[in-house]
Amino acid sequence: MLRYCKQCGKDFEFTPLAVSGSEPLICPECGNIIEKNSRNPANKIDSEKTEENIGRAIGGIYHFLYIFYMVLGIIGVISYAFGAYFLLYLVTAVSLAAFILQLLTGTSTFFLGILFIPAGAVAGFILMKGLPGACLGVHAVFLIRHLIRDVFYRLLAKLVQKSSE
Repeated sequence: MLRYCKQCGKDFEFTPLAVSGSEPLICPECGNIIEKNSRNPANKIDSEKTEENIGRAIGGIYHFLYIFYMVLGIIGVISYAFGAYFLLYLVTAVSLAAFILQLLTGTSTFFLGILFIPAGAVAGFILMKGLPGACLGVHAVFLIRHLIRDVFYRLLAKLVQKSSE
């Protein structure tokens, strides 16, 4: 592992055991003690950029997961409106599979979906008279839930912002 000596201004290679051990790291050239977490300042900028890019990628993944059901719901409603029932069935299956997977893994925050999704499907089936209507009802539940969640989070954010002023 490379460690940087501030006295010499050079990088030196140390074994991982030496870096994690209790003995201090000693510079081979000047004999100065090297900090175990010392890094070359020139390389630090590159590592910060790498960390920033990793953070942006993870943030992008979380953002996609946040809008996942909303995007599928919009696709489902548009599919129903244009009569593209195969696409409607496909996005409904993906939405329901993802929801069931979240329930089984304990990562779902929409536990009332167990009640609302079947209720939406039944209401859609009765009102629209068929399986496409049931799929539309499922997507309506996901869209309504997403809109309510977004409104709640925005109100909460405004409340926090006002309280910090």
